[in-house]
Amino acid sequence: MRHKTAALLLLGVSVILAAISLTMGLRLYGEADAAQRPQSTEPAAVTAAPEGPADTPAGPTDTPAPTDTPAPTDTPEPTASPWPGPEVKAQPISAPAEYFADAGFLGNSVLSGLWLYNNDLLLPSDASHWFWQDSLTVMGASPYAAQMAGYDFGKIYIELGINELNYDQNTLREAFNGVIDQLQADHPDAIIYLMSVTPVSAYCDANRSLKQGAVIAFNEMLRDIAREQQVWYLDVYPALCGEDGYLPSDVTPDGVHFSPAHYQHWFDYLMTHYVPDGNDYVTTPAPAEGEEAPAAEDGGQIPPEAPAG
Repeated sequence: MRHKTAALLLLGVSVILAAISLTMGLRLYGEADAAQRPQSTEPAAVTAAPEGPADTPAGPTDTPAPTDTPAPTDTPEPTASPWPGPEVKAQPISAPAEYFADAGFLGNSVLSGLWLYNNDLLLPSDASHWFWQDSLTVMGASPYAAQMAGYDFGKIYIELGINELNYDQNTLREAFNGVIDQLQADHPDAIIYLMSVTPVSAYCDANRSLKQGAVIAFNEMLRDIAREQQVWYLDVYPALCGEDGYLPSDVTPDGVHFSPAHYQHWFDYLMTHYVPDGNDYVTTPAPAEGEEAPAAEDGGQIPPEAPAG
């Protein structure tokens, strides 16, 4: 009985041990199987990143090679239009009447006929536009030019020279330049006309010191002065002389002054030879360089005699 009980106890212990061993083996198998099983391929949940600029890639980027900067060039200074004078070309139409409304006149007794015989009132009739004196020379013209400063002249006509025809040219140039400078300073916007000396008659040429050659030489000097001073030169000489170059004897009482009817040629010349308002210049070429003007027959100071104009 005792031996049977012991055997049963031994058998029970063996069963318990076997069960324990089986449990341990199953646990170890499960852990090994889990270690060898592949991981899940299901994507993990992604949290959306906030919108914004893309990240700048780290690391150096290629820097473009610098281009050559062109060297600055000097901007040329604007050049003034060349002076187109001094000759005034005939216009295709006569000047309108209002053209002379703001004109002033400076000169000697030869000029005075333009006012005295202005029958058709082509030029201003008001004495305030006229500054003349018998026997006036360019050396004595400065006070008259000063009187003109009180008026707003848009054009100024100068007729001087017959009374100082044979004076020293250096003295004459200086005097003319002084008067023109004075007028330009007082009337900076005015068109200034320097008119030629008018012709003398053949009788005057033969019997007085007022020679045709001297007049021509004087006018060449006036043309040069006009060019240098950039004022306009009006060559009225051809409009008043005859075919021989002299003032016709039948239109002059003294070889210098002329009749009212002859002044009409001067009027006509002024009406067709002018610089339009606004300086729309119409000019003829300047005389060719190197041309020699006829020399005056008499030089130096004019002999004492009755003044010419």
